[in-house]
Amino acid sequence: MRSIHFWQGLSCVFYKHLSAQASRLVRILFHFSFIAVCLATSLTAQETTSFSKPAAMMAAPVTGTLKIDGQLDEKDWKSAAAIDSFVQVEPVQGGKTTFGTEVRILFDENNLYVGAICYDTAGSAGVRVPDLRRDFDYFENDLFGVSFDAFKDNRNSQIFQTNPYGALRDIEVIDGQVQNTDWDESWKVRTELTDSSWNVEMAIPWATLRYPDGGNDWGVNFVRNIRRLNEVSGWSEWPRSLNPYRMDFAGDLKGLKPPPPARNLRLQPYLAGRGNRINTIDGTDSDNEPDIGGEFKWAISPNTVLDLTVNTDFAEADADRQVINTSRFSVFFPEKRQFFLENGSLFDIGSTLAAKPFFSRRIGLDNSGSPIPIDGGGRVTYRDTRQSGGALLIRQRGNSDNPASNFAVGRYSRNIGDVNRIGGLVTHRFDESLDERKAVNNTVVSLDGLFRLTKTATAVPMISQSWTEGGEGDGTAAYVWLYNRANWGYIGHVQSYISESYNPAAGFLLRRNLIVTSPAVWGDWRPGWRPSFIRKFNPSFTGYWYHRATDRKFQEGSLTLRPVSMEFENGGWFGFHLIPNWQRLEQEDVRFFRPFGIELAPEDYDFLRYLVRFGSDQSNRISTSISASAGDYFNGSRNELSVRFKYSPSPHAALAVDYEVNDVNNLGLASEDETIHLWGSELRLALNPRLQMFAFHQYNSLTENSSWNLRFSWEFAPLSYLYFVVNDSRFINEQNDALPDTQQFILKLTHQFKI
Repeated sequence: MRSIHFWQGLSCVFYKHLSAQASRLVRILFHFSFIAVCLATSLTAQETTSFSKPAAMMAAPVTGTLKIDGQLDEKDWKSAAAIDSFVQVEPVQGGKTTFGTEVRILFDENNLYVGAICYDTAGSAGVRVPDLRRDFDYFENDLFGVSFDAFKDNRNSQIFQTNPYGALRDIEVIDGQVQNTDWDESWKVRTELTDSSWNVEMAIPWATLRYPDGGNDWGVNFVRNIRRLNEVSGWSEWPRSLNPYRMDFAGDLKGLKPPPPARNLRLQPYLAGRGNRINTIDGTDSDNEPDIGGEFKWAISPNTVLDLTVNTDFAEADADRQVINTSRFSVFFPEKRQFFLENGSLFDIGSTLAAKPFFSRRIGLDNSGSPIPIDGGGRVTYRDTRQSGGALLIRQRGNSDNPASNFAVGRYSRNIGDVNRIGGLVTHRFDESLDERKAVNNTVVSLDGLFRLTKTATAVPMISQSWTEGGEGDGTAAYVWLYNRANWGYIGHVQSYISESYNPAAGFLLRRNLIVTSPAVWGDWRPGWRPSFIRKFNPSFTGYWYHRATDRKFQEGSLTLRPVSMEFENGGWFGFHLIPNWQRLEQEDVRFFRPFGIELAPEDYDFLRYLVRFGSDQSNRISTSISASAGDYFNGSRNELSVRFKYSPSPHAALAVDYEVNDVNNLGLASEDETIHLWGSELRLALNPRLQMFAFHQYNSLTENSSWNLRFSWEFAPLSYLYFVVNDSRFINEQNDALPDTQQFILKLTHQFKI
């Protein structure tokens, strides 16, 4: 009840800013969603009570020598106690698995070992592995994984997963739902394919795991995907509507005797050589730059980790995928740089539907995504069963267009009861003076929380205040997400408020001066009469209504109705959507919003669009996904087609091609026609999971830009790499001769030393 009272109290933050008319609409939607979620919560409260934990499994000490080769033929593996009582989670909750899975756990003074035999009568011919990249797609692969809750707090976990060809997938999870899939740690896995199974042998160093001194009783769970059957199973059953990382459903791991947490120092220097070439109408400018820097990690204690970085380099990061933005909102590009990805979930609060007070892409990148050098910085994080916290300090180098900047971020979160938490985040950005521009100080203070009303119902609130000295930006933002996710489906409501002058200078902002109201409902309907090739129907709707915060005037809205939506037994999908839109453009709006470069009149626009989506089995050697939409678009019309084709003849080679076309007719003041093409293609070649080549090309006809990103990587030791990277960007129309063509060649060596 305290969580419900907190939620209702926070709603007043929104209501006091609304006019009577807008307030009435939002109150109706808000309370309808609140009542609906509470009703759904009461109806499903007993759904999770039937999930009982299995008997604990026992770990055994290693008495001989283990060779990590995936064969599991040593005496220690054969004598260790195995667990094999896996049950289906998907498609039949609690059903018998098609094939058995046996798991054993061993340990010695250096490593924790996990061995698994994943039986399959089809042998190697039956497994599905599209490629060998690290952090591969969970839904497209055969997979085995283990989740460890070493602190036994039922909240946080470290996950280690692999596929039948030994690719690595490691994840940090906070509160059972915030997943950092880009977290990479040092561990080893080898697999073996046989005629009747695929076998897994993991060696996870104690230094990689975070555990308390004397903690011999851990939470543990296992998950297995049999992809060609689209079957998910686990040892300790969880509701299929939730993810397998909810450790409040996990079983117990006993018998461990981990060594006392010891000093864990890791130094990872890099040496890089760069060749840069810029071609302009005035000639060619070339330079070669040797570079050196690196990172230092010190696990001060099982709970505390210090990371330092000097002359930070991100040469190996994936290139951003271009998008054609047809909306009036900022496009959110995810973080891809490793230093900021690690422990990034600790500092991640807020939502892309409102604001994120801290967004690491504001560091080391300008507004167009071009890199700005980072001189260095540090991060310290702390986590135990009661609380977590951290601090981040970064110095960004200045250049002719951007002043030097200093970033400071502080985070604290306190656990309340078994599953709730409340916390705060403080960010500060100081931009030094540059030319005639004054220095600017920006500070943002935010409070957030997570409250589990039941096993399936959750409230996630946030309120944030910004202050800016030397510029504009003293304002408020608030956000709350209330939802219930159960086996029958999902119902939820998002409400957010962003004042006119709110300015998170180190964060992400959807748009200023905005109130967002977004209810959503989708079903998971599996009637007995459905055809055998259909797994479930997902009828649903999602609404978005946007009001201006200063005068509560309606600005725009859309409603996505999905009367026909289904998932096939093989994992494919089909859907038909109706999307009515309401747009209210004013003079100020059309100054900044020009879709496809076309000027619109400041008027009211109401239009309807239709969308059809289809996807085949994405784990097949040949797969495709298609999205086609048509209908009105402001005062004109727009037809859009998006196609993705993938061909993966073996896990060692994969080709994907993406194509999107927007055909616009009679749009804007001049009734203009425009056709925009966006091409993207990628090729992955892999000798094994440690030696890979990746090539990515994209072309945008709107900007007339063609770009290449080629990357060769060799992981010659855990988290030690040799990279060769080529970046090429060209404008292919003579009218863009004033814009530079750039080429970059990078050779980078990085090695991790354990001290």
